[in-house]
Amino acid sequence: MSLLEVKNVTKHYEVRSSLLQKKQVVPVLEDVTLSLQAGECLGLVGQSGSGKSTLSRIILGLEEPTSGTVRFDDVYLYQADNQKKKQIRRDLQAVFQNSFNSLNPRQTVMEIIEEPLLNFENYSRDERRHKVEELLDCVGLVNEVVHKFPSQLSGGQQQRVCIARAIAINPKLIVLDEAISSLDMILQKQILTLLQALQHQLKLSYIFISHDLNATRFISDRILVMHQGQLVDEVSKDASIKHPAARELFNAILPTHPRDRER
Repeated sequence: MSLLEVKNVTKHYEVRSSLLQKKQVVPVLEDVTLSLQAGECLGLVGQSGSGKSTLSRIILGLEEPTSGTVRFDDVYLYQADNQKKKQIRRDLQAVFQNSFNSLNPRQTVMEIIEEPLLNFENYSRDERRHKVEELLDCVGLVNEVVHKFPSQLSGGQQQRVCIARAIAINPKLIVLDEAISSLDMILQKQILTLLQALQHQLKLSYIFISHDLNATRFISDRILVMHQGQLVDEVSKDASIKHPAARELFNAILPTHPRDRER
């Protein structure tokens, strides 16, 4: 059985440009169906506005679909009772693009990472401190950062803190929504390598959402292509790109060396 099943999910928004104008229905997702196996990394690529982030919010339970179902670990997400929803919130975590906005600027690294431990575990203060130190080591940060605030960290360090918080309570699935987009190429490679190592070490499943086809190919087992709110193609990480929407993403990739970018 699949860990995650999204079936016939549609999402429409009602908008109007002024108080005097009637509401108009704007389709964002149309009949999206996908599945994810335990231990798999599923890549989801598409241009800005293709519906990727809306789909991620629906999968995370942050935004209810207009129609369709989301089943996670054999529980229908939007029909679950409070007890099951609490378990889902534990097993389903996320890392977002803007690491700084994802962190409370008034909290130290210690307070940020121990928050899910306070919510879901019954650890003593010393046990929480030891666990946070373990998590920092897992994501390649030194213990000295525990007393620092987000503003005192680099972008790469902030994202590592976000990852540490996400893995703190041993989730089954982490949704990575443009998680490396705000980093430079060197930091992107470091974070991708870290994510791969954590996936094997902790037996995690990922949904990796991005417009960066190279990064998605590096980490994903399968890749789904989104275009105008629909899934239009599915390819393995080594297969050739066929759909025009995916070809546009591929053609937008700059060569590694600047001298080759004029060709």
